[in-house]
Amino acid sequence: MVKNSYDVALVVGTRPNFIKAAPLVKYFESNNLKVLFIHTGQHWDKNLSGNIFTDLELREPDINLETPLDGMNHQLSYMIKSLDTTLSKNSVPRVGVFGDVTSTLAAALVAKNRDLELFHVESGLRSRNMDMPEERNRLAVDTISDYLFTPSDDAVQNLLDENIQHEKIFNVGNIMIDTLKVNLDKILSSRTDVIDTFNINQPYFVMTLHRPSNLTNEVLSGIFTALDSFKKEYQILIPAHPRLSQFIEKNNLQFENFIFIDPLPYVQFLGLVSGAELVLTDSGGLQEETTYLNIKCLTLREETERPITVTEGTNKVIGVATDVIINEIKSSLGSKLSNEINIKNWDGLTSSRIYEALY
Repeated sequence: MVKNSYDVALVVGTRPNFIKAAPLVKYFESNNLKVLFIHTGQHWDKNLSGNIFTDLELREPDINLETPLDGMNHQLSYMIKSLDTTLSKNSVPRVGVFGDVTSTLAAALVAKNRDLELFHVESGLRSRNMDMPEERNRLAVDTISDYLFTPSDDAVQNLLDENIQHEKIFNVGNIMIDTLKVNLDKILSSRTDVIDTFNINQPYFVMTLHRPSNLTNEVLSGIFTALDSFKKEYQILIPAHPRLSQFIEKNNLQFENFIFIDPLPYVQFLGLVSGAELVLTDSGGLQEETTYLNIKCLTLREETERPITVTEGTNKVIGVATDVIINEIKSSLGSKLSNEINIKNWDGLTSSRIYEALY
């Protein structure tokens, strides 16, 4: 059997992966590398991921493995088998993975089991919460990677503390900022249209929730009780992740006078965020995007793997206790942010630094 030859395989599976991979696919191909672009199909929701390639002006993947909606272990098993078959049919010397999702772990394991070079983009982030599958994935992938591309100094230190060899670590910056910076004009110009679309006629909050630890009756009730205190002065928009929508529907929960909307395409979503008085989230990437956009963010978790956002003063980790949320919202609304965000290597050139390290 004649195999197709590629310089590198890049594996994605979820919307955050696409956002991180887009600038690297483009940069590699602009430098005449032949890229095997593989989508595991881990994200299945059309609203969440269906428009992402058009939105980011990213070419369609060469292969979609169409991973079925299932439990994490079953998805991991399916991906490992499918990725192994795919890589056996193609000649690829190295594999790149992104972030911390199930697809990231599956591709990393397959690559190393096939004796291929492995590089991990967004390496070294740590929440110290081993109950999070993402944290377990980060640790496993970083342990076996040949190149560890970190977004920040704290991530470098995390890896050194774990006895990762210094020569494997490259502090290349935050690749999500490559995507955000390239799309910034479109994001800001979309704000007015998005506000008009959803009839937003007063200051507003944006909230996103998707982590299983937050999707319980008790936690959701506490969060929405806190937000009730602000509904008269602020509209509260909730682009609802499929997990949140399914949980609310399954448990027949009623939250009145909140604006639930379908997940938005990348550009429109950040257009909405860019006009918000405040963002509340349990997402990791959104903490970074709000920092770059200089929007106040409250993280509804007990920890963050992105402490640089807290250091910059744009983000605060507050947990999910009702009284704490109320007090922190009041405090945030009464404060002002600096207009100066100047973080090392958040300059839109991360893809070029990755290329230089590899080639």
